[in-house]
Amino acid sequence: MTQIVLNNSIDNIQMGVLMGLFDSWNMNVKIIDEKKSENKSFSQLFSKTRGMWQGYDIDGEKLRNKAWGISEQTVI
Repeated sequence: MTQIVLNNSIDNIQMGVLMGLFDSWNMNVKIIDEKKSENKSFSQLFSKTRGMWQGYDIDGEKLRNKAWGISEQTVI
């Protein structure tokens, strides 16, 4: 199986053209329209990272400072 992914939405006319092209090549096509869900809560987005830093001597603030390149001596 070969998979083609369209990252942009296309309208019905464009979809019809593509389906006509694939049909002319005698290709069976399966269309899956995935809608992006933007209603995920913070806990849903980061639930898989829980426990990731377990056993390390670091907390959220230290981790952010390190990622952003902020020295512990910098006062904001």
